[in-house]
Amino acid sequence: MPAGTPINRTWVLVMRDGSVMIDWGGGRFLDINTGDLRAFPEREISHHIQDSELDHLKSTGQVSSYSSNVVYFPGLPERPLRTMD
Repeated sequence: MPAGTPINRTWVLVMRDGSVMIDWGGGRFLDINTGDLRAFPEREISHHIQDSELDHLKSTGQVSSYSSNVVYFPGLPERPLRTMD
């Protein structure tokens, strides 16, 4: 099994500025370069990540492996969740 956190490939997006984000839901996106959680309007999304872009991320160590369904990211921060009070 590949190392890293498996993320459904449909949640891995490229923004208009070229940054790669993971859709964390609720209009929030995780920047894979900085680890920052940011809000973007949907119009800022360019496309779903392509194999050539994943190959580049794999060569730089930002992705450990990928398939047609899943991308494996090493060292992702935990998804922030609200706790019940």
